[in-house]
Amino acid sequence: MPRQLPPPPRRFSGRERELAELTRAAAADGVVAVSAIGGAGGIGKTWLALHWAHRSADDFPDGQLYADLRGFDASGPPARPEAVVRGFLEALGVPPSSLPLAAEAQYGLFRSLTEGRRLLIVLDNARDTGQLVPLLPGRSACVVLVTSRNRLPGLVATHGAATVTLDVLDPADARRLLTRHVGRARADREAGAVAELLDHCSGLPLALGTVAARATGNPGFPLRALADELHDTTARLDGFDAGELSANLRAVFSASYGVLGLEARRLCGLLGPAPVPELGGPAVAGLAGWPAAKAAKVLRELENAHLVGQPRPGRYRMHDLIGLYATERARADLPAAERAAALDRLADHYVFTAIAADRVLRERTEVVALGPPAEGCAPESPPDIGAAMAWLAAEHDALLAIQAVVAAQGEHPRVWRLAQALALFHWRRGLFAEDLVSARRALAAAEELGDAAATAVVARNLGYDLLRLGDRDGAAAHLERARRIAEEHGLTEALAHTYGVLTHLADLGDDHRTAIGYALQAARLFRSIGRNGDEANALNAMGRHYAMLGEFGPAREYCTTALEMLVRRGDRRYEVCALHSLGYIAKRTGRYAEALRCFRRSIPVHHDIGDEFAEANAQVDIAEVHAAMADPAAAETAWRTALAMFETQNRTADARRVRARLAALGQRPALR
Repeated sequence: MPRQLPPPPRRFSGRERELAELTRAAAADGVVAVSAIGGAGGIGKTWLALHWAHRSADDFPDGQLYADLRGFDASGPPARPEAVVRGFLEALGVPPSSLPLAAEAQYGLFRSLTEGRRLLIVLDNARDTGQLVPLLPGRSACVVLVTSRNRLPGLVATHGAATVTLDVLDPADARRLLTRHVGRARADREAGAVAELLDHCSGLPLALGTVAARATGNPGFPLRALADELHDTTARLDGFDAGELSANLRAVFSASYGVLGLEARRLCGLLGPAPVPELGGPAVAGLAGWPAAKAAKVLRELENAHLVGQPRPGRYRMHDLIGLYATERARADLPAAERAAALDRLADHYVFTAIAADRVLRERTEVVALGPPAEGCAPESPPDIGAAMAWLAAEHDALLAIQAVVAAQGEHPRVWRLAQALALFHWRRGLFAEDLVSARRALAAAEELGDAAATAVVARNLGYDLLRLGDRDGAAAHLERARRIAEEHGLTEALAHTYGVLTHLADLGDDHRTAIGYALQAARLFRSIGRNGDEANALNAMGRHYAMLGEFGPAREYCTTALEMLVRRGDRRYEVCALHSLGYIAKRTGRYAEALRCFRRSIPVHHDIGDEFAEANAQVDIAEVHAAMADPAAAETAWRTALAMFETQNRTADARRVRARLAALGQRPALR
């Protein structure tokens, strides 16, 4: 009975889900259960396979066969199937003198000898399906366990292989693995250094093992020295070399990179230094300057080689350490001009798509003048508000990263245009701190350009952000600057919008007369340039502040006029503001049914335009009306809806106030 398995890994951590998947695959119906364990080099495929094989050895009474197929071995070519099958036949008791001369006859003999047996056959480090097929048993109860850095789609398609794809270790398992190597006392003594080492390894088992090998090889050295060595990203891979090819991360990645086609190598090199950790398919196409179909094809090659992952459909990500290797290859293999052109295309993809999305959100038709995008870049065009909000949400981190890059490059027009494109999205999601970061970059860019119009716009946005974040003095300073610049340069629209924000500043100080004056000036300016939707919104602001003064006659008149103008225009952005004002007026005057109609009418509009921030506020309004109507059950429902939204939006102060209102209703709010 053959027993060819190498020893099990001494230190193994985690992988309970993957081990369970292997067990299910081995027990599945069918004569052969083939489990292909995929994953990037260093992800721990062989360790998993051997750990499971030894743990399950009793389930295979006829023995185990093992072969390293050397599919990605830097020391030599892949193993030839005819050489592997000869070793299997000898292990099964066939004397060398009795082996058939022809390879096909040897494969046939192997299938015959395995028929009716319960064997485990481990084929480690396979290059492709062609290398594997001759080594698969025929009609038998054998289980074949395959590991490969490639996905082996042919094995799945033609042999029904069950696939188990490995990801990085989760933080707890990674910590346990490193601690088992260096010892608990040493790990506890240098907890800070251990945390940094784990961060640098990013959950990759080979990286952890290599670091551990270096640490245990020098037991008197502090772990801090090793952690400090890995700080520099440009030389980090040097620290993952323990002196042998099997413990050299760069060599492992090189073996995977070396078998790629030329276009896949180019794309891998471009993805490595990209300043965005996760890219959508269209962004990858822009980076490469290829049509979408070609980019998708080359991405599949990289994905099959496990050099990129697809954490969500259409989203692509490189492991941090693979990204460092790809960056090295880019510097070595791609001219600097080609890398710079790729970054320009990627930046323009994000900037121009964000501008297009913002135009949809603002329901405007005019196109922002920014010149053409870089050659080879094809920005996306979100078709509606839902698609625009979804794209901005998915790409938000990428957009801020790109803004930082173009700011560092001195691409000032793109910096402030991107900030303006993000502003409405940020406000609808309540991301005022994030907008503050973006707007500050934009203000520096506008000042460098000496562009008065841009400076006025960005200073106004900064003022609004600071207002929302509670910094009234900072807000007042930026708004005064925006007003002064707009007046000096005759920027009528910018001045009108600034007066609109100044009404909010006056509102915070309960100075509603001043707010009415600002709103009136905004309305007159907007009317003078034909911005009727903005004019209506300014009239609504006047009505709202009259209501806060208790002057409900003019309040209702202004707000009703505004609503009628906005409905005629189909301007949903501002329609909900007028509905809120009229609902507030109705609530203050005891017309609760009318107030509910206004607030409820606003909810689907808020939802349609993606204004989650205001939608949560409207739920609060509904709850307060129900409470005033002595309907605690309906009030509780609305409060809880608002509470869930506030928690999702990380609005802790608002959530705290809602919990207090729930408690006042005699209810016990759910704790989260």
